[in-house]
Amino acid sequence: MKQRFAVMGAGEVGFHLARTLSHEGHSVVVIENDSEAGQRVEEELDVQVVPGNGSHVPVLESAKVKSCDLFMAVSSSDESNLAASVLAKRMGAQRSVVRVGVAEDVTTHRRVYEDVFSVDLLLSTQLLSTTRILNHILGHNTLAVEYLARGKVQLRKVHLAKGTVLTRRALRDVEMPAGSLVVAFYRDEELIIPSGDDRAQFGDDALIVCKTEVIDRVERLVSARPSDHGTTVLAGGGQTAHAVLQALSNQVDKLVMIERDRERAEYLAATFPKVQVLNGDATDPSLLRSERIGDARSFVALTGNDERNLMACLLAEELGVGKVIALVQRTETSHLWRKLGLVRIVSPRRIAVERIQNYVRSGYNANIVSLRRGQAQILERTLAPASPAAGCTLAEIKPPRGIIVGAVLRGDRVFVPRGPDRLEVGDTVILFVAEEHVSTVHLLFPGREPTASGAP
Repeated sequence: MKQRFAVMGAGEVGFHLARTLSHEGHSVVVIENDSEAGQRVEEELDVQVVPGNGSHVPVLESAKVKSCDLFMAVSSSDESNLAASVLAKRMGAQRSVVRVGVAEDVTTHRRVYEDVFSVDLLLSTQLLSTTRILNHILGHNTLAVEYLARGKVQLRKVHLAKGTVLTRRALRDVEMPAGSLVVAFYRDEELIIPSGDDRAQFGDDALIVCKTEVIDRVERLVSARPSDHGTTVLAGGGQTAHAVLQALSNQVDKLVMIERDRERAEYLAATFPKVQVLNGDATDPSLLRSERIGDARSFVALTGNDERNLMACLLAEELGVGKVIALVQRTETSHLWRKLGLVRIVSPRRIAVERIQNYVRSGYNANIVSLRRGQAQILERTLAPASPAAGCTLAEIKPPRGIIVGAVLRGDRVFVPRGPDRLEVGDTVILFVAEEHVSTVHLLFPGREPTASGAP
């Protein structure tokens, strides 16, 4: 079915979204403030271009956003993207996607942004890139992540490799880390809500809900990869590197950071006292040799310059590093380097395009559980006094197999409930619900959704 899309921003993300959607036969209008970028779109793509700032009403009127199926604000300005989303939805756009830069905006404050700025899908290029980088470094098989309970709980969709414990034992015999729970398996197009007697098969995807602090233990258990990750070297100390450092701080044996700017290097050294921070140039062979960078298990180049990242990776590979990863912004460059196969490439903008394309093709299901034709949902409910579940233990509630209470947020405490655990008024419960049991959830857990502030 032909749809109408409006794309704000003709940078790497916007340009490739417009190209893909127009090639699929949809009607696409691109809003771009930069005349040179807009001219490129007009010359290369069969789409309409509206010049101007997408956070201004007259520009949105010219783009006819009132009749679009999806408004995508993917410019380089977070503030403009968020403002444009509010205006576009008020003017009649059916849905909106907003791209932001900082990971915390999605992990912790997603609900605030979605509620206040009328966003249907909020994504962070930094967060998407960090997840992909961690997959490469740690051997994780994470396909998608959803952050719940103000970032204290994660829902992870993980591909199960051959030999993982979930494929060798029945679920009841698997000692999952405390604070984690397997809620479903995906097998081809089938969604399986397992009992204790069920066992995954090689090639299945597992859906796991867990406290954020036990993520590494869960990933090690299900990926069947060695826990010895050796030394990891990061070149460049920007925002993405900061996010990667935070994620890796307790997961690798040793972390080394190379940063050219002295003031930034001193800041990182103070912020991450366990990290060895070197003030220098990651493309300087003498520095890499003197610091024995070749002994590292992984080398990740995260500077703001594509060529510098690629050069640093080639030098690290030449010195003997087994796994080299480069952050590459320009899609054309990443395509060429992927062909050569010399380094692993992480392209933030390409990953963002893939995520938005999946959102469109799934029928606009932002929830990762709903990607399989809406067979299940993840719901967050704050228990009201009238809820039949309030004051009851999980054993007393006896929810049917298609309803799983995956986690409970009580104040600042998060736990995965077991049979004897009692639910209380004000608890925020995270529910995994099969499609046929959604009406039952409304009866058992009739509480309200958590508020935009995140408070119960």
